[in-house]
Amino acid sequence: ALCAGFVRRPPAGPMGNGAPGGDRGDSREVVLSLHSVHNVQHTPSESYYGMATSHSAEEIPVTSERPARLMAHMDSVLSVRIFLHNRGQPTNNDRPIGQVSIPIRELIDTCGPGIYQTWFLLEPPAPYDTRSHDKLVERFRQALHVVTEDIHASRICLSLLEASAQLSEWGKTENEKERITYYGPLLQSHVQHLQFVRGYFDHHERGEHRNCDGGARKRVSSSAGKGVVEADDLRSELERLQQRQLEEEVAHLQGELDQVTNEANRRIERGNESIVKLKAELKQLRDEDGPRFEAEHREAAARLEAARQRASELKARAGGGGGGEKSSAVNSTEDGGAEVEKLRQDKLVLSNQKAALMKMVQDVYGGGGGGGAEAPAEAADRKLLPDPRELLGTPKMKPL
Repeated sequence: ALCAGFVRRPPAGPMGNGAPGGDRGDSREVVLSLHSVHNVQHTPSESYYGMATSHSAEEIPVTSERPARLMAHMDSVLSVRIFLHNRGQPTNNDRPIGQVSIPIRELIDTCGPGIYQTWFLLEPPAPYDTRSHDKLVERFRQALHVVTEDIHASRICLSLLEASAQLSEWGKTENEKERITYYGPLLQSHVQHLQFVRGYFDHHERGEHRNCDGGARKRVSSSAGKGVVEADDLRSELERLQQRQLEEEVAHLQGELDQVTNEANRRIERGNESIVKLKAELKQLRDEDGPRFEAEHREAAARLEAARQRASELKARAGGGGGGEKSSAVNSTEDGGAEVEKLRQDKLVLSNQKAALMKMVQDVYGGGGGGGAEAPAEAADRKLLPDPRELLGTPKMKPL
């Protein structure tokens, strides 16, 4: 809260940040927000803004979208002057329309630890005078309390809170002490807005009663017209607040939608990169490794067939020759059997490589779901390596 870091001391000397006895060591950063300006005559091309000051540094611009950050302590006086700027004109032509000065000590005594969306009556623009404490306090009280008595007077809506105050957490805090701290500014704001609403309805009803009296029709119709205008202003203000809340919610949802869309696009790009990489690997397997494996398979099959023929010849020789010849034939047969066994191992390795290759092809073209344009290619790749018996035209043989 605004007063949390301030030490209460009796005022010493003139008010202001340069007042004697002011301890600058307990200064805190505060945020001044300008929410709205009402009942100020201006042209359609003019817009309002404020210049805030703590009377110890340069003035800082403040608008409805950009609050001002100032340093203040218990004896500080914060002031804001409202200007009208004509679009397309230099800023030195801006005209002041009013001002408000807020003594921090009186603010805390009256409203609590700050002010929240509270209306103040605009004083006529004049050089700031913070030397007379009594006059300064009197003007502040009048700007705060008299503003609800004349709904047609020029006024501004301000918030002044310590920079560390989190408005979004006010309704979530479970600490009763913190709730009590925030109660004062909220109560002041609600009571003041209730008085404004009652004032608008009373003004409108007075206009209707004058309309029913029947005398001085022009004056009565003019008063009633003013009442209708004020009621319309109230409705337009409510509609403006609802529209602003709607726009903020739409902007928030649009931001979330953009985040989801960007994340989806990133995932799609990563998926496309994986697909391109897998297709390149498949092309390499089909165009380079496939033919090489097929050639090695045919060569191994031919070597196996040659070994079988040689084994048959050796068996025939072993059956028709003598003892020495038989011994030689047996040795030759054993050598041929070892070679046949080696060829069988080679064939087994090639068969495993072929099976692994076919599995990779099926994973690439079969894992994405059945059907589609790539189904014929998948069926064709299943017979990427033909059976050696089909190439050699030999019947199925029994193992040796």
